[in-house]
Amino acid sequence: MTDVVIESVAGFVTGGLALSAAWGFFWLAIGLVGLSRRTCGRRIVLMGAVGGCVPLALAIALLWWMGGFERMTPVFAAGLVGMPTVLAGLWLRRMPDGQRAGTHLAAGVRYLREDLLGMHHGCGGCHDGHDQKTCR
Repeated sequence: MTDVVIESVAGFVTGGLALSAAWGFFWLAIGLVGLSRRTCGRRIVLMGAVGGCVPLALAIALLWWMGGFERMTPVFAAGLVGMPTVLAGLWLRRMPDGQRAGTHLAAGVRYLREDLLGMHHGCGGCHDGHDQKTCR
């Protein structure tokens, strides 16, 4: 019984670390594009790399501790799917304004991405090639 609990919790934690690594690498990609356009600094790229590499290294260490891919059981796989399921449930949760939490998260990510990539907000979203200062 203890092995089942350990494997399911390890799968749950590994699923969370995998999601965290994917999120970090997403922001690393956004940061690299922003750095090439000179709309954000190296700190954003560094934080994206750290945000992707640290959880990935922890997930690899946890998989190594579990015995590698050969020792994965259906209980571990069920735990692995647990964290994405929890996040999907939170995504669908209603906020006090009546909208779903996922809508707020997507809007925040869109705004931050546009800010890092130098999108202009005043003229309908033109890119950094537009030189009017009123667009920012």
